[in-house]
Amino acid sequence: MELSNEQVFDMLPHAVDIYDNLDFDSYRKKLKDEYDKKRKNGKKIDPVDASVDAVKYILKNSKNVKNEIFNIIAIAENKSFEEVRKQSFLKTIATFKSIFTNEELVSFFKSPMQ
Repeated sequence: MELSNEQVFDMLPHAVDIYDNLDFDSYRKKLKDEYDKKRKNGKKIDPVDASVDAVKYILKNSKNVKNEIFNIIAIAENKSFEEVRKQSFLKTIATFKSIFTNEELVSFFKSPMQ
């Protein structure tokens, strides 16, 4: 999925709301500690793994940030909030996953996890 600058900038406030509402900073620090331990034991860490872990955490807690997720999906798919609310769950999850495994976005967030 290719996202324009406009789409990404429109998504950012919703992403920050997700980050804050899920106390993602605490989770991120815990995840970083886990990856640091793995690195010390000689394991190579793939940044995509960190992205997948983050997506799983968000999905697990999605009931707390449902509106923010719908807004992000609506922006990515160029749809209205209501259209996204009514679409199939699998379509929403597929789009959500493609956003959070987008190579450009992953590379942007890659350095804080190293």
